[in-house]
Amino acid sequence: MELPVKENPWDWLEPPDVRRFGEVILDPVERSRWCRATLICGLPYMWKTKAGPFRALMYEKLGLRQGDKVLLLGESIESCGFENEIRSAIGPQGEIRSIDIMETARTTSAAGIRGRGGRVGTWRYDYTAGIEDGYFDCVAVIQAVQHADDWPECARELLRVMKAGRAIVLAEIGVSRRTRSLAAEDMHLEYWMDKLYYGTGRRGPEDVSYYSPAELMEAFSGLVTQAGTHSWKGADMFWGIKL
Repeated sequence: MELPVKENPWDWLEPPDVRRFGEVILDPVERSRWCRATLICGLPYMWKTKAGPFRALMYEKLGLRQGDKVLLLGESIESCGFENEIRSAIGPQGEIRSIDIMETARTTSAAGIRGRGGRVGTWRYDYTAGIEDGYFDCVAVIQAVQHADDWPECARELLRVMKAGRAIVLAEIGVSRRTRSLAAEDMHLEYWMDKLYYGTGRRGPEDVSYYSPAELMEAFSGLVTQAGTHSWKGADMFWGIKL
């Protein structure tokens, strides 16, 4: 009789593995800590050491000017250097309002909380409530794209607080469908990815919210002009000029 295949790579640990690494590797709580640290603690490293060309294009599309008022929504804003770089571009007369969603993103994702669209780790972005129409010159959503639970609604609201003729940019390093398909083509990559996600209690990256450039383009349809997208080495970007 053929035994059922075990899908969780951690179920395949052998006694020599336990003897070599210790009983701690059998502890799902400890295992989850290290797998989560591997999956979610790399943003400053990737943005500062790997994403140079992508980062440069992001700021080019944002088109910042001296004296601009900028809304910055993202994760690891300070450690990734986004806030300092924007401040440098807009000068002392400019204004930046930074909202870091990292802790909320980690908490909701770990708890498996689903927003209105059913995606894990998403919620309603109400960060612009009470802000007057046209207050900001530009909006930058850097590493906060995947946690909004309704991008058509969010697009309208972010554009509401912007001036016409200026740019909005959404940029994210995330686990895209392309990343998943590349991993599926190599059993080593597929094994490593499976092991990390199963270690955190998830079946895989399909349990993590992901908005594709095409979905963002649709969400902003009719609201911006000169819209464009760019994907590079696991990073996606959308931009447009408010009508």
